[in-house]
Amino acid sequence: MLGDISDEEVNELIVMFSKSVVENILTRGVVESKIFPVNHYLGVACYILYDQSYQYNILKEVASKISPEELARRSKSLGPGLNQLAFYSTCMLYLHGRAQVIHDNLSKIKAGETNIVVEPETKKKETKFILDFWKRLSPNYLNDETLILKNKRITYLSDDYIENLKGNMISIENNKDIIKQLKQTIAHLTIYSFLSRAECRMSISENGPYYFEDNTEPLIFKEFLELHTCEEMFELDMTGNMPYKITNIAPVQNVIFGMTLKDMNKIEFNDWCTLFADPTDFSSNITSIGIWTRELSHPKDLRYPDYLGELKPLSLNILEELSKFAKSATKELYIDISKWNFTKRLLFGSHIYVNSLLSVCAQYAGIEDNFNWTWPFDYASGKPLKTDLIDKEKIDFYIDKLGKKVKTSEDEKEAEKVQIAALEKYEGVHPFMTRLFRSRRAQKLDPFYYKLQDE
Repeated sequence: MLGDISDEEVNELIVMFSKSVVENILTRGVVESKIFPVNHYLGVACYILYDQSYQYNILKEVASKISPEELARRSKSLGPGLNQLAFYSTCMLYLHGRAQVIHDNLSKIKAGETNIVVEPETKKKETKFILDFWKRLSPNYLNDETLILKNKRITYLSDDYIENLKGNMISIENNKDIIKQLKQTIAHLTIYSFLSRAECRMSISENGPYYFEDNTEPLIFKEFLELHTCEEMFELDMTGNMPYKITNIAPVQNVIFGMTLKDMNKIEFNDWCTLFADPTDFSSNITSIGIWTRELSHPKDLRYPDYLGELKPLSLNILEELSKFAKSATKELYIDISKWNFTKRLLFGSHIYVNSLLSVCAQYAGIEDNFNWTWPFDYASGKPLKTDLIDKEKIDFYIDKLGKKVKTSEDEKEAEKVQIAALEKYEGVHPFMTRLFRSRRAQKLDPFYYKLQDE
């Protein structure tokens, strides 16, 4: 039964995952944006997922229809709605919200408040469910059956799947015109994808390396998902799920680039499906490319391994069409978003982190119609929320709390103060984030995301 795991196992998972997240965050650095209040909306989203039991309530219904193991196996194809970033985020965002609440409660106790329960038994039960759900995902998705990346590879496709793509690869070695066009198209799509998702990389995924039989050149993939076409998705009009309109629509709803590379010094990935390569600009190292779009099938109809969705190869002509779309859409979005007020920008960002993953999980289970996914836009517009899962007054509280300046405690070690001071300037950052800068020994004894707390 999901959630039937011991306190000891929960704490082991929290320690392991905390170490991974700290390494990833410190490698990436603090997020900052001139358009969206990224840190602020992320903190609000994490509060909602944990404090309002939003993630637990939805995944509990999802699990009643499809197991996390099967959900993961049905994602073992190019261009799925769920990937390693999604699975990692299932744990990360929830534990982030949990850490915010635990820090808040510990601070109240420190300030002299009484009758504060740091972590009620009901919340421990929910945490056990989420962690048990999460630990069944990646091992059934990644080919090496790991929970988090240990070898800096993201490989989940079968050898047969890869070999079937060989005939779609086009040699472009030393073809400077095509390489330049490919590089520009990927750059334009990247800018568009970040802006259209409030500067979250959720619709961009990189994975690999793979190898064709009898070929030593590594093959990597870069995917751009959920491009704007104004088409119905699974018989649902998805245009209402975003608070913007795009006039010049994309030629396809998603695009996947496969690239074989020569003379690479490094090809590594992290759990956020981000590639770290040496050389960083490897455009001149590309020897062949393949371009595909994944024809949309409702996730509830997918079956592993027999039917995981159809890939349609695209010609090189799609590069110009995609580039033209991305440049036009980015300009249109920027003009539109620049007119939004703070609340609309914040709630749009929170929507991406709160609803994107859970709505796809609900689609896999075939229960997406059971939930309202547009409540963030109703909140931003001052309308009543059409859901019983969300408390509007609590969102007010989260926004106000995270909008206040982070204050450090007087007993912080001198060695940490410079780093903490740098973190403080980012309004919207929860004060628990100062735990990033503790020593390795302190992190081991008291992990970033806190072990289970006594009442």
